[in-house]
Amino acid sequence: MALDPRLTATLVCPVCKGPVVYDQELQTLNCPRCRLGFDVSNDIPNMIPEQATALTQEQAQQYNDRLTKVSE
Repeated sequence: MALDPRLTATLVCPVCKGPVVYDQELQTLNCPRCRLGFDVSNDIPNMIPEQATALTQEQAQQYNDRLTKVSE
């Protein structure tokens, strides 16, 4: 089961309050600005910054590109 798109559209990064990108394959919500990935387990996002994983520069750029496409 995937996260409801209405939910992902309203969620923001708890650190910078910027938009997050849902990666259904990896089951993560990702903030390209902060370069953080938040795990999603059983369709429940874990938005605790201390438990997030760091994204590489390349990953952050890929998610930022996906954000740009959605915004256009």
